[in-house]
Amino acid sequence: MKVKIKFFATLRLYLKVASIDMEFENPITVDKLIDILVEKFQDKKIREYLVEEKKIKVGTMILINGKNLIHMDGLNTLIEEGIISIFPPAGGG
Repeated sequence: MKVKIKFFATLRLYLKVASIDMEFENPITVDKLIDILVEKFQDKKIREYLVEEKKIKVGTMILINGKNLIHMDGLNTLIEEGIISIFPPAGGG
């Protein structure tokens, strides 16, 4: 299965890449995808940036084919072919 992962806002700046294409033999969970990103970019801070206490960090938005994973099964949501959009927590005021 083919997946396009798009990074937005400060995460895009941090990783210095707007998107990556990956292929997997079988569906994977969002949690596993985050582990794969940590390994690919060799940076444990990615998980700290997106996850807190085994849940998506407040303010983080991950869309799977346009659907927000908070309305799905959280980190256990299975990813199949499509587009994953990752928006880190935003700050400002």
